[in-house]
Amino acid sequence: MSDATELVEQAPVQDRDLLLRLSLYFDAFEQRLRQGEGWFIFNADGKRGKRISTFIERRLDDVGGDVDACMMPWRDFALSAYVREVGLPELAPKVRSDEGNTRLRREYEFARDVTEHVWDRCQSAELLVVTDLRPRQSHEATFLDRTVEQRYATRKATILLTPEMPAELEADLRTIDPTASTWNRLFSRMYETSLVAL
Repeated sequence: MSDATELVEQAPVQDRDLLLRLSLYFDAFEQRLRQGEGWFIFNADGKRGKRISTFIERRLDDVGGDVDACMMPWRDFALSAYVREVGLPELAPKVRSDEGNTRLRREYEFARDVTEHVWDRCQSAELLVVTDLRPRQSHEATFLDRTVEQRYATRKATILLTPEMPAELEADLRTIDPTASTWNRLFSRMYETSLVAL
């Protein structure tokens, strides 16, 4: 835990409180996981976002291999969302109609297997940490919504770090989904099961 302690001591004043609160979270980690309690951390951009995600990684290292945790940068999450929600559905008719094209079928099956693995990890990990969350496309919002809803239903802990403030993230999601149902459900589920930090 010395690496994590060093991070707290070296952090700017405004981050020390959050890192100390995260320390308390990890001190009672097994109980937090049983309760499905996570974090929704806003304003985690640049160096601050890196400091927080590094702190979480170090504390997960302290816990050891007993916890099935998955840390995923938004870039990887968004790519999987695109492949799963857009790419595969668009390719499926071509793969079915061109059964003789073994290369296309192989690539399609590989992409399906990889995204299925990501979806399985998003659902099954005891703790899912998504860093640098910034949805810009409807498929990203859909995948995020489905992931958080599934984890909420199974009482699994989720930590979301976003560089945006709540109003900015809400505006982004309202642009994607003018009904605001995605934002309302995401915020409601995370607020009910998570500690919130700005």
